[in-house]
Amino acid sequence: MQDNLTIATSQIAVSRDISSNLNAILSQIRAAGEQGADIVHFCETSLSGYPGIDFLEINKEDIPVLRDALKRVCEQAGKTGICVILGSHHFDKDIPRPFNSLYLINEQGEIRDRYDKRMLTASGTEWDVNHYTPGTRPVVFTVKGVRCGLLICHEWRYPELYREYYKMKTKVLFQSWYDGNQTLEQYRREGKNFGELIMGAARGYAANNNFWISASNTCRRESSFPSFLVQPDGRIFNKLSRNRAGILISRIDTGREFYDPSAHMRDKLLKKM
Repeated sequence: MQDNLTIATSQIAVSRDISSNLNAILSQIRAAGEQGADIVHFCETSLSGYPGIDFLEINKEDIPVLRDALKRVCEQAGKTGICVILGSHHFDKDIPRPFNSLYLINEQGEIRDRYDKRMLTASGTEWDVNHYTPGTRPVVFTVKGVRCGLLICHEWRYPELYREYYKMKTKVLFQSWYDGNQTLEQYRREGKNFGELIMGAARGYAANNNFWISASNTCRRESSFPSFLVQPDGRIFNKLSRNRAGILISRIDTGREFYDPSAHMRDKLLKKM
């Protein structure tokens, strides 16, 4: 088993323009590959844009456009030889509303799996339940022998989901957010504090479960927080600048031991639950 992994955590200005999103994604895949990344991690709805924020309703006419765009991302992943975690809508003919998904694309350019957001927000016209169908399962996978998992945005409010991945022996959790496209007034009033809350929660979950967390967010102004990476002791390993497109290259050793003085109690407690 290999312990070393190079992660490219993305930050792009997601919009309603699928073509613009696609160009930014393809560019960052190429750049991540040139910098030796094993996997590049994009934010929630990075390809499709976010309903209720970037546009009012999901347009069924976008289905073939997104399908073609996804195919181009897969081709770029295969050409670059890099794994890709990509946020977009996933349409299923048997359900009326799509899933809010993360596609897992391997280094051959094949869709290996898909994680669908399970915990949907339900307040006001902007929120998930008005646009999406909830997912039903966790997704684990390996990159270079390192066991990884996937979560999306609002699921940060559910410690049970992080513990679920801990039980599945996850070493790196990739979590995609969309917390952006605010006015400066909105950011000053609530966005800044909200961003600090999310970053603090991610640090706590990393330490509570002894795994790394890659957090990818949009940089569309105003974003609540920059993309960042947390190490298993809860410290920020690396982060980008808010509101600026870029990729965060982090070379990590998942076999490295961090200060975790009550580790022996964690599994003992879980056996009692």
